[in-house]
Amino acid sequence: MIFASNVFLFLYLPLFLAVYYLARPQWRSLVILAGSYLFYAWWRPDFLLLFVAVSYWNYAFGRWLHQYRQAAPRLAFRLLTVAVIGNLAVLGYFKYANFGVEVLNDLLQPLGIDTFTLEHIILPLGLSFYIFQAISYVVDVYRGHAQPARHFVDFAAYIALFPQLIAGPILHYRTIDRQLRQREHSWELFSLGASRFMLGFIKKVLIADSLAPLANRFLSNPDPGFADAWLGTAVAFIQLYFDFSGYSDMAIGLGMMMGFRFAENFNQPFLAMSFTEFWRRWHLTLADFLQNYVYRPLVKACGVSAGRALFVTMLLSGIWHGASFAFFFFGLVTALMMLLERRFRWVTTPRTPYNGWRHLLNLLLMIMMMGFFTTGDLAHSLQIHQGMLGLSGPGYLEPYLLASSRLTLAFVLVAVVWLVIAGRTNLRFYAREGAPYLMQEVRGWQAGLLWLGFALAVSRLAANSFSPFLYFQF
Repeated sequence: MIFASNVFLFLYLPLFLAVYYLARPQWRSLVILAGSYLFYAWWRPDFLLLFVAVSYWNYAFGRWLHQYRQAAPRLAFRLLTVAVIGNLAVLGYFKYANFGVEVLNDLLQPLGIDTFTLEHIILPLGLSFYIFQAISYVVDVYRGHAQPARHFVDFAAYIALFPQLIAGPILHYRTIDRQLRQREHSWELFSLGASRFMLGFIKKVLIADSLAPLANRFLSNPDPGFADAWLGTAVAFIQLYFDFSGYSDMAIGLGMMMGFRFAENFNQPFLAMSFTEFWRRWHLTLADFLQNYVYRPLVKACGVSAGRALFVTMLLSGIWHGASFAFFFFGLVTALMMLLERRFRWVTTPRTPYNGWRHLLNLLLMIMMMGFFTTGDLAHSLQIHQGMLGLSGPGYLEPYLLASSRLTLAFVLVAVVWLVIAGRTNLRFYAREGAPYLMQEVRGWQAGLLWLGFALAVSRLAANSFSPFLYFQF
């Protein structure tokens, strides 16, 4: 089940909210857990067993870590190691086993050694996200930054919380624990959450899904020229942003409707003037996780230099997004670019004075990088980069544009205008630095425009059923 579907919008969500608000406060964690398990099992009931097993594994280790953290530090560290390895083993098997077998076979075949096959392994939805949340929990308990969950239901509800279950934002138990015990429920917060949900729904259904046919048409070309390589990758990049940020808006909005305050996931990444700043604006909760659980431990606990730790962290970030050499090179090139920015002091932050040339240059470099990301295939992405360099001819846009509807082309323009306006005015739905929520109601013409966009999105959904979110594949 996904948010942008008729079943969720007209059946699941109304019934869940009705049961949730009719339940006594002390029973609401159980309602969240039951509702989230139903939400997840709608896709594949068998993978729910894996989900529950991962929850029990980390709940048990969390209690043991708290028990031995001070009494037996060495034992606690060993328990932490086992807990993290167990989580990574699950992630590694489901996400990387098939890729690993393919690479091994490619190495063995030229040597005349018999290769072997592995039955195709299906990647469970949301696995990368809930494994990261589980790891953050056991590490935080070991560090003393979080208290262990008092009841399994509370911990399982944190792991399974359906608004952010499939694609984040990645949450920390130390922030959700307090909210599971006591949180605000008010009509004002519910209204703000509903507005945020509608905004995300518009971004996903009206904009991202409208750009998808054009982006797919460009990216399906095995040998693009200069014009179609640049425009196609740019459209795919914009589609990815509206798709993922739309999901994040819906997740945050649903959380607010239930009284939760989730972390923001985006802060106008298209305004970035350096690679480093881009990753401080794009997928913020993943960047926070990597910084706290990969980069800092490498520097502080392992004594690795800051540059090498950054290189390893960004390389892992690329591999986390997908099991292919394209994502490996995405992480590799990103790491090298960020190291160059540090070396020559090109790093910028959201507070750096605006520079149009740096902004434009960084935007062009990011579009080039997205050749790896949007295809997920190294050979295809190299063909796109060859086209971007003009090595495959000038390219022709007419076949693509003529095959696209006027509505699709109109939404390309809408998306670009949206990014410009959001970047220049810092709309109320985006977080300012140090202020995760702007508690302002949507009124007047803005409310009318929001409701009109939502009505159009719902009508489009009714006609086209649904399309999956792009980040589900990660």
